[in-house]
Amino acid sequence: MKRFLVCMVVLALACASTIAYANGIAQTSHFTAKHIAGMNDNTGDETAMYDPASTAWLKDGIYINVSNITAFEGIEAKAGGTTLKGETTAFVLPAVSFLYKQAQFAGFLYVNVLDGAPFTSLKWDDGTPLVNATLGVSLPGGPGVSGVSLEAESVTYNVTLGGSYKINDMFSVAVGGRYVMSETTSKWDGVVPLAGNAPANQKTTEKANGFGGVIGMNVVPAHGFLIGVTYATAVKREFEVDQKATHPVPAVKAGLEAEDGEKVREDLPAMATLTFAGMPVMGTVIALQINYMFNKQADWEGAEDEVDNDIVYMLALTQFLSKELRFSAGIMYADKGTNDKIVSPTGTDVNPALDELGFGIGGAYSINENLNVALTYSYTYFLEGELGSEKLNRTRNLVAVQVGYKL
Repeated sequence: MKRFLVCMVVLALACASTIAYANGIAQTSHFTAKHIAGMNDNTGDETAMYDPASTAWLKDGIYINVSNITAFEGIEAKAGGTTLKGETTAFVLPAVSFLYKQAQFAGFLYVNVLDGAPFTSLKWDDGTPLVNATLGVSLPGGPGVSGVSLEAESVTYNVTLGGSYKINDMFSVAVGGRYVMSETTSKWDGVVPLAGNAPANQKTTEKANGFGGVIGMNVVPAHGFLIGVTYATAVKREFEVDQKATHPVPAVKAGLEAEDGEKVREDLPAMATLTFAGMPVMGTVIALQINYMFNKQADWEGAEDEVDNDIVYMLALTQFLSKELRFSAGIMYADKGTNDKIVSPTGTDVNPALDELGFGIGGAYSINENLNVALTYSYTYFLEGELGSEKLNRTRNLVAVQVGYKL
């Protein structure tokens, strides 16, 4: 499924068509370094990325927030007594926000990675069971490919400009516009045994951009409690395909390049976020956040019919040990909207969408009233999925740092 926070892999598997599937490295709810541990400050300077209306409650001033997430991920595909592995390490998953607050108004600009990761490849050194079988036996017009290796990289950047307004002591609203830029490159390499191990490969590059909007509202029903609602509209993306291939059989080579110049529709679905946060006792903050992705309303050229909408639940507890120091622990469950017997709408095993259970911890320290830093960690346990006779598993570890400064 195409995700608000995802587009990691699109791989070409057959000569007449491309079987595509994308799934982000980072969780859809992990917009900032603090957020992966559930450290939702609600009125913190980084919240423009997931609760923009809360920025209206900040003190007057200029805020700069920089964070980065490093992700370590592995995928296993087991079939016929053989285990094949894919892995990736994304060192740079950045997010930067600038915010100006004065009186009742706040304006913000933020840039972050919605899907995938820059400068990062997902690699399957020995291919996957499905890819190997497809390339080995199903290429019409010529001999099959063996010794397959896969590599793909993808990134979607987001730039959002907007503002918020504090209506009164109970309500605030926000509105913004966003511009999205996406690029995905995927490649497989192998040899053709019946042609003297001649090289064969296919490389597919897709690029697209699009516009969308963000609206939000906050309600403060009582001192120390907050309810936030945010809605990010769908973004229409029409990818232009650049496809090149090598194969010793000319007819097969032509087939592998068949989609060059075509356009593929892969929208980012709309997402609604609901946040409840409160301080039931002094120094203790409890927050619940629910993210709902409207996958079935997106246009994925029919693939959206094979999935349900995504939903992600996050529950977090933050404890202030002092005015300067606080710790946080959070738990997250994500229902990816896919059938566990299918794992993706296009039926590929390269980057399966499996339901997730994540755990995060973190700490934040205010060096002074204008400078704060945070360090967080999360581990995600994925529920096993099946694709035919394959068993699919994956693991994910995220480590993140954040620095916030107020001028």
